[in-house]
Amino acid sequence: MKLPTRIILASVATVILLLGAVSYVRDQSTTPDVVARNVTVGGVAVGGLNTADATLALSAHENALLSSVGVFTVNGHEFRLSPASVELDVDVPAGVDAAMRARRTGTFVEKVQSWFSSFISTEAVALPIFFNDEVILAELDIWESIAVERPAFDGSITVDDGEVITRYPLPGVGVNRETGTALIRSKMSTVGTAPALIPVVNASSPLSNDQLDAAAAQVREMITDPVALRSDDATFRMTFTERQLASAVRATIDPASDSIEVYFDRDAVLDILEPLRREFEISPIDARFDIDLNTGEYTVIPGRSGVVLDIETLLTELKSAALGSGTGVFPVVVGARPKLTTQEATAFTTMTKLGGFSTKYTQGQDRTLNIQRMSDDVDGTVVLAGEVFSINDHVGQRVEADGYVAAPAIINGAPYCCDHPANIGGGVSQFATTLFNAAFFSCLEDVEHQPHSLYFTRYPRGREATLGVPGPDVKFRNNTDFPVVIRSWYSGESVSVRIYGFNGGLECESDTHDKEDIVAFEKEYVADPDIAPGQQRRERSGIDGFLQRVDRIVTSPDGSTEEDLHLIWRYRPLSELWSVNPCEVSGEPVNCPFTLGSVIGSTWEAALDALANQGLKVAKALEGVTDPGKDNIVLDQNPARGTPVKPGETITLTVGSYAGDSDG
Repeated sequence: MKLPTRIILASVATVILLLGAVSYVRDQSTTPDVVARNVTVGGVAVGGLNTADATLALSAHENALLSSVGVFTVNGHEFRLSPASVELDVDVPAGVDAAMRARRTGTFVEKVQSWFSSFISTEAVALPIFFNDEVILAELDIWESIAVERPAFDGSITVDDGEVITRYPLPGVGVNRETGTALIRSKMSTVGTAPALIPVVNASSPLSNDQLDAAAAQVREMITDPVALRSDDATFRMTFTERQLASAVRATIDPASDSIEVYFDRDAVLDILEPLRREFEISPIDARFDIDLNTGEYTVIPGRSGVVLDIETLLTELKSAALGSGTGVFPVVVGARPKLTTQEATAFTTMTKLGGFSTKYTQGQDRTLNIQRMSDDVDGTVVLAGEVFSINDHVGQRVEADGYVAAPAIINGAPYCCDHPANIGGGVSQFATTLFNAAFFSCLEDVEHQPHSLYFTRYPRGREATLGVPGPDVKFRNNTDFPVVIRSWYSGESVSVRIYGFNGGLECESDTHDKEDIVAFEKEYVADPDIAPGQQRRERSGIDGFLQRVDRIVTSPDGSTEEDLHLIWRYRPLSELWSVNPCEVSGEPVNCPFTLGSVIGSTWEAALDALANQGLKVAKALEGVTDPGKDNIVLDQNPARGTPVKPGETITLTVGSYAGDSDG
């Protein structure tokens, strides 16, 4: 029996479809991690590439785009634009993801059909490329100003010396911003294209002269009379003069929205208010504790939140008052809250002395003035739970304007005074030592401290601290659950620091070990020509160097103990310094000068021996004599007796020479 033709054709089509489906499944199973056949991304062929190779191909295209300069013409003027200037950015990973999805979406039948078409057609996938349109529009503005002789003018309202000046809109020609932006984006998204022509079109402002007149009248009304704003909360009153108002008023024309905004400029108003900011803005004040040093009793000194300017509301109030009665509210709002509020301080009901320390000084010295100044700065400081207290952060740079003076300090490993910047505030390391020990005995956490390079007997060995800016510093952490208060005071002979709070009843003491590895100081000599040989003057006492260990013993309320803060420090020796004559600077006399004696009247041989024994050289000058008793006798010497001389110098002796009787 012969089958109908249509049945035969349908059967053939079914067979072809089945064979295609089988081939599709086989193809997809062997290439699951590569881009489908005949797929492009942004014009780059990536079909058949795996993810890594497709990424490399698109990255190379990205580099080509970033190195390609776009060329544009506006009204006969040529302009060049770099990709970086418009912030061109290519999302290569997104392009690769889109390529991997191409021809692989939809139903099974749709996927098979797409697979069939991959042999005869290309599927183009867009490459995500981004630009900064604000930069492009700004660039078009510049091009228009250069290439267009008669651009459209939207009008303007300005204030010059109190006079409101209105300039009305004028028609002209200009760059089509929408078309220009699209052309730039298209051009910069393609490598090696020809220059693009950006069209120039007739343009005019949508604003009318009446609109500008109305806005100018509003500007004029806003600056005609002064405006007074008052704040009852900050007890502050501010009067803006006509000149100040004129300097801050603005009229911005927006053709896109067919509107003109009249307002007071935020930055200009803030500039007017800046010199007065301290009068209407108040910093937050922390609650404090007033502790009686004799009884330990304390009271809470209330704190308060800060007050800050509400600038946005002020601009609204200023405009409203300028257009109305001329008076209004100067708006301030609650600012930052204090770190420690009155309520929080009042809720703290347990405060005892944790630890303290005192060190002695000599009253009236410059260093003592610095110690007392720093004590005043730190007294009463509250350190909240978990906070770190730093002397340098709290006190800041020691400067003369804050009452600090020049005094001796350790500079480059030796005491020095007093023309170095580090000498301003010299001596405050004694306060640092006092505070460190108060924190040490309060069982607080040591964060940072550094002993002196040299040991001074006024400080406890290994348990002291130096201070400098920006470092070394003294820092401790309040590792308790409650605030701690630093009290500092001084008398005529000492400075003291005491710390109050609650640490759960812990007590701390020091275990100071014996000195180790002692290095005795040596003598050092410096030359002073004013000191006679054999004489010495001590300029500085010597200090031994040694290794020092200190442990802190912490005792809990149950009597158990543990050690922490295993401190170890090596002090350097400091030589004892003596001034001596330059000939003795090595420690032993070398060619020291001495006072020359007299050899006049001695025989030449005796004088020669005497001077040679003193290390001197001798020159002989003969002088005829008529007295035979003066023959070979030293008649004179140069230099003369009493002259300072050094070994090696030459002494000239005049020696008598008798020639016998003569008849002339």
